[in-house]
Amino acid sequence: MVSQQLEFDFEFGCPQVNAEYYRDGAQDLIQRLVPQEMLHADGELSSSACRSKFADMLPLISWSDLSKAPCTLSVLLLCKYRLNACNFFYDMVSRWLLPQRRINVEVFFASDVRLPHLSDDLLSVAEIVVYLKSAQDVEEVRRHLQAIETEIRLGVVSNYHARRILEFKGLSTDGKTAMIQEKIGSLIQSHSKDFDRGIFSQMQQFLVTCREEFKEGRDYHHMSRMISNIYSLRKVLQQNVKVSSGKRHVNVKFLKTRLLATNGVGSEKSVLGVLVGLNFLGEHELFEESHLIAAIHKYLPSIRAVPSSSFIERDGDTSIQTLYLEIEKSNGFDFNLNEVQLLRSRLPDQIKGHIEQLTHPIFMPRNEEEVLRNIMALSRQLRYVNDLPQVIISFDEQKKGHLSFTVILLRILGEKDPTVEELFVKSRTNLKYLPDRVRRVGHLRRKYVKEATVFRTLVSNRSFFRNDHTVDFYKAREHILHEMTRIVGELRDYNGGIIYKQNEVLCALKASVGRVAISQNVLIEKFFYSLMPMEMRTVLDTEPLKQLFLLLLQAKKTDVIQKKQDSKKSLVVIPAHDLSMKHKIENEIEQLSIPVHQFAFFSLEVNETQFLGYLLLSEDLELRARFLAVFNFISLGMKKTTQRSSDKELCFL
Repeated sequence: MVSQQLEFDFEFGCPQVNAEYYRDGAQDLIQRLVPQEMLHADGELSSSACRSKFADMLPLISWSDLSKAPCTLSVLLLCKYRLNACNFFYDMVSRWLLPQRRINVEVFFASDVRLPHLSDDLLSVAEIVVYLKSAQDVEEVRRHLQAIETEIRLGVVSNYHARRILEFKGLSTDGKTAMIQEKIGSLIQSHSKDFDRGIFSQMQQFLVTCREEFKEGRDYHHMSRMISNIYSLRKVLQQNVKVSSGKRHVNVKFLKTRLLATNGVGSEKSVLGVLVGLNFLGEHELFEESHLIAAIHKYLPSIRAVPSSSFIERDGDTSIQTLYLEIEKSNGFDFNLNEVQLLRSRLPDQIKGHIEQLTHPIFMPRNEEEVLRNIMALSRQLRYVNDLPQVIISFDEQKKGHLSFTVILLRILGEKDPTVEELFVKSRTNLKYLPDRVRRVGHLRRKYVKEATVFRTLVSNRSFFRNDHTVDFYKAREHILHEMTRIVGELRDYNGGIIYKQNEVLCALKASVGRVAISQNVLIEKFFYSLMPMEMRTVLDTEPLKQLFLLLLQAKKTDVIQKKQDSKKSLVVIPAHDLSMKHKIENEIEQLSIPVHQFAFFSLEVNETQFLGYLLLSEDLELRARFLAVFNFISLGMKKTTQRSSDKELCFL
């Protein structure tokens, strides 16, 4: 009898469960699936031939006849045991027999059995019964039966094919979560040295924090890669921060993948996942999706962010943050190896320059006494009828995305001249005019009036953001002056003479270094405005400034002292890892008694390293020799310090 040939591979821990019920159910399914001649030991086939034929038949799938609606459909399965094979069978029938909606399951039965005379393998037998209400449902099921059967045969045999089939059809979030957990578990077993059980906490954090639409659009394999890479990246960052807590650490990894449309319809598109791990050095630092996109645009201007693809995790205790973002090309093309290599080598430094420093708004009420004093000062500048209007532009505050400036305008007013407010309306400028007061402060020839107009104007700060998201005050002020000139006519910028001259020298410096000024725009501005004494920013020629800046770039690249001299000047740039070095150099140079107009220097922090630069403009050979001797002494001290550090490392090893 068949009942004598069935051997179940499960035990019931609960005495209230009737084991015979399950045995009878499994026996009934096997009798309906397996040919009768194979079930009986005294059949015509020999034992070996019977076992071979049975193995070739697996997996066995049988469908009941479809009658007129409404009706029930029974689907039977017998296959070799594989973990979650019956779950796959259930998902395929319940979710994809009618692709547009989930079908109602009336009965589902599954059990693991053994048939010793037919196979040495553990087998799984299952039945699912569904109810079809309408004739339309019946016809649609008939159309999908053969395709579903083929997919079931592949999926119950191979775990790989089961995953690929479910991913192609659109695996549910719960199904992907289960597969991710299985993948991470196998990762610990196969790479136990690199991953410990802490990765499960990382996985849980990812699954809880990540948006549902993100999970729906990506396969479980890619999300498992994300979790493992985030975990390893954070682990490396924590080690680096522990060794050098005062230094900025930035690590970048790239994950290429392909995305399907969220509804599973349409062609795939190639995207590049960018995973960034960094540590914050200050309490009010910020790095988000917009900052990363701005950094990437420096090298690949045609890319754009994939919508809803960002994932940020910030650890407040250790100030470590990881940011994942997917990017794509506007033309839909794939990213080539050279582009990825370019980002891998250049992006970390670029990211350091795009970390935003948040600051608190400043409460600074305007000093009315200063306003009156400025009005009187401008009034004294207007002595003749043809004198240019005088203007003072002063910064007030930054609030709600706008920069506020106070403008004091003094002009000679004729009888028919329009007011400043009328000029603003007529010009259609983007500057906002917020009137404060209009006063007559005197006359010329008893006929012409000196008019003082005080008003506030607002401009959007977004137009003046630099790469590091600081606001360029000088450009904002220059924009206001340009608009005022267009509105009122030619003006004299009373308090902007030095600013104008500095801007002129800076523009000449940028033009002299060519394309370098584009890639190093923030650095070249920081370099220029760190020059001391301040007067040298307006009087220095372009060539020595250019050479000093190029030496800074070289010192930044090599991390060693850089020197250069010719018949008229000597230049030195030093990476100062020891802050006491700056005081030593200042003391040594002070003893040289160099004239103020022949000497300039800067102190600038670049990527957490302090750089000191010195420029001597002199044809005096003796003075230049003494000047360079200061740095020869410093250079020798740096070599000795480096040698001592190397000796300590060798002793440690």
